[in-house]
Amino acid sequence: MKKRILADMLLVCLFLFAPWYFTATAAIIFILLFENYWEGAALALIVDSFYSLPEISLWRGFGFLTLSSLIILYVSSFAKRKIKVL
Repeated sequence: MKKRILADMLLVCLFLFAPWYFTATAAIIFILLFENYWEGAALALIVDSFYSLPEISLWRGFGFLTLSSLIILYVSSFAKRKIKVL
């Protein structure tokens, strides 16, 4: 629990002081490391609302990071259930 809180604090600091791609990379890493890391998806929604452009395109449109983080969260939770860790 302590590691998860420290990871959340690091993500918030990255969001405030680093470019979006550092925050997105850290959120993806934490999604892969922690079980059901919904904080990463919530932060991706916040990052999308701050950094995305109001265009209608896949790359720059609103929700790209949020959708990506939800897909990564789903795939990693499915893979973690199927892979046995020693």
